[in-house]
Amino acid sequence: MVRLTPSQQRVLLFLQEFATRNRFAPTAKEIAQHFGIAEKNAFYYLYLLERKGFLRRKRHHPRRIEFTSLAAPYRPPRRVPVLGGVPAGPPREAVENAGEELFLDPLLTGEGEVYALRVSGDSMTGAGIRDGDYVLVRPQKDAEDGEIVVAVVDGEATVKRLRRADGGVRLEAENPAFPPLFLPGPGALRSGGVGAPPPALRIAGKVVGLFRRM
Repeated sequence: MVRLTPSQQRVLLFLQEFATRNRFAPTAKEIAQHFGIAEKNAFYYLYLLERKGFLRRKRHHPRRIEFTSLAAPYRPPRRVPVLGGVPAGPPREAVENAGEELFLDPLLTGEGEVYALRVSGDSMTGAGIRDGDYVLVRPQKDAEDGEIVVAVVDGEATVKRLRRADGGVRLEAENPAFPPLFLPGPGALRSGGVGAPPPALRIAGKVVGLFRRM
């Protein structure tokens, strides 16, 4: 089965959307301007998409492109709000960034409510989540053991892998440089009759996808 990289998929989607809206294909210059890349790189994307069998170009008509059966039918992109930024590191307050939006392939977002958060920090690089990436989050109040979640600890948010541990919950990084954060259950600190109340933990949602700008 022929596969495309995420960046190749985004270029193909842009070609389909542009052709559907304008009834002709974009030039390499327009592709380059849209993605902020060099024009020679836009030509290379067109070459790769044609070589992999997703489209056919008319050599003397740069605005004429024929999409093959390998290219899925065009679906309008889904508008996903970016609610703010969230650290992949020690918990801290999410940074609000009202007004920013992502326009994503519905296959990436799936169905149901979803929002995006911009990641800062390197604690989740082992899971492929890098500084500056956007995680797609499905709002929910709980998650299964081992899932990556947006956790809110004492009002501050972080992206971590959720682990159920004896007497509490452990939030694990995917980078050995970052220690896990253990949150004891309500009875763990009170069993001896002393100690402050445990940190308040709330699951804000489960990470269901990842988007990285080119």
